[in-house]
Amino acid sequence: MAGSHTVVVGGGIVGVCSAYYLARRGHRVTLLAKGTIDDTASTGNAGIVALGHLPLPRPGLAWKAVKWMFDSGSPLYIPPRLDPGLLRWLWNFRRACNPRQVDHCMKMLATLGRATIECWESIVSEQSIDCHYHRHGWMDVYRTEAGREHVRADAEVIGGYGFETEHLTGDELRKEDPAFSDAVLGAVRFPESAFLDPGPFMVALAKRLTEMGATVREETPVTCALIDDGKCSGVELAGGGRIEADTIILAAGVWTTELARAIGVRVPMQAGKGYHVDLVAPDPCVKTACVLAEAFLAVTPIGDTLRLAGTVELSGINHNLARKRLDMLKVGARKYYRGIDEARITGEWCGLRPCTADGMPVLGWAPGVEGLFIATGHARMGLTHGPITGRLASECILDGKPSLDITPMRVDRF
Repeated sequence: MAGSHTVVVGGGIVGVCSAYYLARRGHRVTLLAKGTIDDTASTGNAGIVALGHLPLPRPGLAWKAVKWMFDSGSPLYIPPRLDPGLLRWLWNFRRACNPRQVDHCMKMLATLGRATIECWESIVSEQSIDCHYHRHGWMDVYRTEAGREHVRADAEVIGGYGFETEHLTGDELRKEDPAFSDAVLGAVRFPESAFLDPGPFMVALAKRLTEMGATVREETPVTCALIDDGKCSGVELAGGGRIEADTIILAAGVWTTELARAIGVRVPMQAGKGYHVDLVAPDPCVKTACVLAEAFLAVTPIGDTLRLAGTVELSGINHNLARKRLDMLKVGARKYYRGIDEARITGEWCGLRPCTADGMPVLGWAPGVEGLFIATGHARMGLTHGPITGRLASECILDGKPSLDITPMRVDRF
């Protein structure tokens, strides 16, 4: 594809990594971000590269979602509203909450996980990116017997796909990390994983893109992809004008649904709003990233900051901060760690994760439109799988075939 040009629509980690892998092979690429690179769902998440993590839909969750629907303090909150798209998504989500679909997803997600950690190690090392990257794994922590049962069941599933697991008692946890409270009963560690500060990573990688010759334009929303005789010819910008391209990668997160719909391609997703609260790191501060089983939230030490992140809220495409959902992060964390109540809050945030109903990302050529590639739908796993998704997208464009079988993530499954 000598002399060809690809426009990547989306400034999150999938878009930035897609542009990176194209640019490092000398391809002409333009990255268009709706907002700024340092303020996306990718920059504000928990920062955990969680290899082998289970998909969002899983057995029993559909009925829990019904119970949680009217509780704004629940882990999965769905404010009741008349929205046909949401109702269809919920129906398909209910159908996906079964062991067969979990296995179908996990076979693909495990493959992506094993490949993506190699991408992470390579990018951080080769590009000398300072983002508090640690290959210390993450831990699923519990403080009740019900939590122990849930965590160990998940660990058995994850271990069944070839990932290492290590069981620790509460006393063993406190011996290596005194930040844990006496209420914690134990944890399962996943040592192959990693954690980092996603904001500096994203900003640094976008800067590397420009040094590699790519064009990066922030605050440049796209209104539609331009199609001539069934083939992509470029994109139209919200501020007027157009950019010509031979290939377009739609990696615009939850906004991909509308952009694709405008040209007759179905990519049904819902915006899974997540929140974070940043605290001045208490003393002692936890040393590794954790997911708190009963509280449904993630905790990540990032330099002098402790990030509490989590929840899924299906309230549409908006960035309204719900005070109750922000407050529940600190309330939940104090049951597991010492010093949380005294830690000062330094930042609050929410972002929109693109969630498919079946738990599988969307990756592949759009049906019926030549030159349109779609890469989105990673839900809570966008940071984890962003690098390998970008690499696979670049291979499809430059080589005509990806190095992994991406058939399960095909666009025409909807």
